[in-house]
Amino acid sequence: MNIVTSKRSLTALLRIALLCAIILTAGLMPGCKKTSTSTAERKPNDRPIHTEANPTSGWTQTSYTYGIQTPWNLPQSDRYSYSSGEHHFWIYSDDECQFEGCTTGPRSELRMNNDYTSGRHQFEGDVYIVSGSAGTDIMQVFGGATNATAIMLKIHSASGGTIKRYDNETLMTSAYNKWIHVNVQHDADNGKIYVYLNSTLKGTFADRGNATHYFKCGVYNISGSRSETRWKNIKYWKNGPVGQ
Repeated sequence: MNIVTSKRSLTALLRIALLCAIILTAGLMPGCKKTSTSTAERKPNDRPIHTEANPTSGWTQTSYTYGIQTPWNLPQSDRYSYSSGEHHFWIYSDDECQFEGCTTGPRSELRMNNDYTSGRHQFEGDVYIVSGSAGTDIMQVFGGATNATAIMLKIHSASGGTIKRYDNETLMTSAYNKWIHVNVQHDADNGKIYVYLNSTLKGTFADRGNATHYFKCGVYNISGSRSETRWKNIKYWKNGPVGQ
C-alpha cells in the first residue's frame, strides 16, 4: 500500500513539474523575442529611414509677376533668354549695369514683383550654375537697414563651385553643372532667413534689418570673365512655417 501511494505521489509530482515547465517557457518566450531585436543587436539597415524636409509644406503658393534687368546699353536678348521653361542669364566682366549712370556691377536678373515689409515669404526654384561663374550673386533677398540686401547666395570658383552666403558661410561645394533645388524662407517679422539647398536646411541667418524686400535671381557681379546661371520652376510662397 505504501509502495502504490509513493508511485502515485511521484507521478503527480512529475505532472506538476511538467506543467510548471510549460508555463515558465511560455512566459519567457516574449522576453527572448524582445532581446533578439534590442538596439544593441540591430544592424545598420534596421535604422529608421531619413526623409528630407519639404520646405514648402504648409505654405500657400502665390502668383507673381516679374521684370528682367540686363545691361542698359545692350538688347535684352544679348544677356537673357527664355525657352522650354528655363530662364538663361549671363554676363561678361565688362558689362554695364541695368540703367545708365548706375555704379553697381553687371547684372542679368529676374526681379520678382513681390514687394513686402512683413510676414513670411519663400522663394523656390532650380538653378544650374555653369562652370567658370565666379564672384557672382545667383539669388538675393533685396532690402535691408544696414545693407542693400537681406541675403545673397554667391558662387565662388573653389572646390568645383562653392555657394556661400556672400563671401562668408559655405552652403555647398561641387555646385557647378548640376541642377540644385533652392528654397529661401524669409520671416520678415522676426528678421530671420532660412536657406535650403536640395531640401536640406543649410543655415539660418539674420536679415540685416527691416526694409522693403523682394526676390531676385540670375547673375549679378563677376570676378571671372563670364558668369551664367539657368533657372526653372521659380515659385513664390507665403505664410507658412519656417526652419522645418
